[in-house]
Amino acid sequence: MNENRPAYLDFELRIDDLGGGRYRATVTEMPLGEGEAEVSNEFTLPFADDELRRTLAILSGTANATDAQRDATARSFGEALFGAVFAGQVYTVYFSSRNRANDAAGLRIKLALDNAGALTTLPWEFLRDPAVDYLALSRSTPLVRYPRRLTNRPRPSFALPLRVLVMISSPRDMPPIDEQAEWNALQAATESLRKRGLIELVLLEDASLRTLQRVLRSGEFHVFHYIGHSMYDPGTRQGMIALEDPYGEGSSFPVRGEDLARELSEENAIRLAVLNSCQSATEPGNDPFAGIASSLVQRGIPAVIAMQTVIGEEAARAFSEELYRAVAEGLPVDAAMAEARRAIDHAVGGIEWATPVLYMRAPDGVLFEITATRAAHRPAWQQSGVIVPVAAVLIMMGIVAGLLLLFRPGGGGDGPPPAALDLVIDSVEVFPPHPTPGEKAAIIVHVRNAGAGPVGPFSYDFSQDVLDETPGFTGESAGLAQGDSAALFIPHVFNWWGAFVSEVRIDVDSAVPETDEFNNTARYPVVTGDGNFVVAFDSLPDGTLIDASMAVPPDAFSGWGFRLEVVPDGDDAECAGSVPWVIVSGSSRYLGTGLPDAPDACTGGALAIVIERSPVSGVIASLSASRAADFRMTAFNSAGSEIDIVADEIGPGQDELEISGGFPTRLEVARAIVMPVEDDPLRITQIELLKPARLSVR
Repeated sequence: MNENRPAYLDFELRIDDLGGGRYRATVTEMPLGEGEAEVSNEFTLPFADDELRRTLAILSGTANATDAQRDATARSFGEALFGAVFAGQVYTVYFSSRNRANDAAGLRIKLALDNAGALTTLPWEFLRDPAVDYLALSRSTPLVRYPRRLTNRPRPSFALPLRVLVMISSPRDMPPIDEQAEWNALQAATESLRKRGLIELVLLEDASLRTLQRVLRSGEFHVFHYIGHSMYDPGTRQGMIALEDPYGEGSSFPVRGEDLARELSEENAIRLAVLNSCQSATEPGNDPFAGIASSLVQRGIPAVIAMQTVIGEEAARAFSEELYRAVAEGLPVDAAMAEARRAIDHAVGGIEWATPVLYMRAPDGVLFEITATRAAHRPAWQQSGVIVPVAAVLIMMGIVAGLLLLFRPGGGGDGPPPAALDLVIDSVEVFPPHPTPGEKAAIIVHVRNAGAGPVGPFSYDFSQDVLDETPGFTGESAGLAQGDSAALFIPHVFNWWGAFVSEVRIDVDSAVPETDEFNNTARYPVVTGDGNFVVAFDSLPDGTLIDASMAVPPDAFSGWGFRLEVVPDGDDAECAGSVPWVIVSGSSRYLGTGLPDAPDACTGGALAIVIERSPVSGVIASLSASRAADFRMTAFNSAGSEIDIVADEIGPGQDELEISGGFPTRLEVARAIVMPVEDDPLRITQIELLKPARLSVR
């Protein structure tokens, strides 16, 4: 059943309470390779206390609000929380991880909230990437709460149906629950699954802990499904469910989460618990295992689904049907959760899809190895009448290969065998560890000759990212004596912000006859810094130094994510063919305009900086003027609309024009035009691009 199981990449984020209203988000796992650098972001909640209380009341349904208000509140809350937590380098590696997961089933977002303090109780399921959607609603970004201090249980293998043990508790001294209606609703939700033999429901005759113990001992079950009341006792700081007292005529009998966990953990086949009760997901801020759900996970139940608010009947029905269908089909439980959330969204709309919370410890999300009842299919070559002839052919091929080796030129002779050669990449370092785009960085590759003889010249190359079509640097080493080591220094300028999986290869052309070529490649994650991308026009992206004045081709700086264009003046036909120029005068350089064959003509034109990648959050242009003159810079967004304009007097000497925005402004500049107000020469000595508010696909 699981042959086509989706394979997810993992992105784990740990939230720590630093005290004083400050928190830290640290990426502890990402699909970008192994490295020493820690990626983290310190943040505060972007809500005032009263605002947060009002927001949570609306989201939980305890405050009066229209459906439209709840939808808008969920969206604004989710985006604000996402913006606070996934900021800076955390967003950079998150974005790059999502990009990397395009070839997988998706990116599993795992939240480690053990030390998150008061943030543990937030409805994290509303996290929303403004550029995409709610993370938890998509099967490509399943969202799970991932406690750390746990023991894992073995994954059982069984043939369908999936056996679900159902307990419905309605103590006489608590608000009544229509047990028959709840049972009928669950049966209706799973009717098609039961008819196909995918699932079997078993209802406990009463909701006492004693009956649960007895039934668990008598048969194998895979899922425990509870419908009833739950509560949290602030005195004992324990979560409890309200079962029925078998000796008290059905009165309530509070059972702590750890007591329920003890009974369920005795049944090793149970891998999923579904708690359909109000407050069943409640977690006190100081002890992540005091809640019912966490108590179950701590005792080794690999997945627990609990409701953080009351869920409606229609939503519960849609959720149960799609959840059990997806689990029975072999989907990972987090992917099944995403399917079930969308089923709620399709059935009832609104924001009830965020009510279920998934606590998970199954590393890959797969709870069961479900086997078909029929015999497993065998490939044709293994079937009777085929395997013997195939084996005979393989034996003959082996004999022929051996003869060829024996009688090849020089083969089987008495001469000494050649020395076993082996080049090894021991480690890779990047200085600085977080280079800013445009900054000259050094890639240091430590290479060792681990073979039994000297190694002659060998080639090597470096790619900024494994997705690059061609290496950014190639070189050749003179060779290494036996046992010697060397450090290869590779200069490089990272050409944009982001997280890259850089790759170094040695002996690229296999000129050295090595015993092991798998250790000739090393990959290393590099996360760029958040500083400005400074372009001083002393070189081109390919490393060519600009040591003489030159007209700038349209794509000269495309390697750095932008291009330069002269903005024509419709009233000046003579300068209609102007192009950008880099003028070199002694030790100074500046960017200006001129005619293709006459840099001294038409020098007062307007120059556009066109961003070819993600719109940047600002542009700074440093200008030089021999006399005081007015200059202006105008910024436009991707739609071509003007978003800001600055003007100032420059000179004599140097000064700058700046258009930038920070939170909450967050400009997105796709094009900036710098121009003199009058006909003064345009001399831009430096351009600085500010990191985009959000990155787009490379």
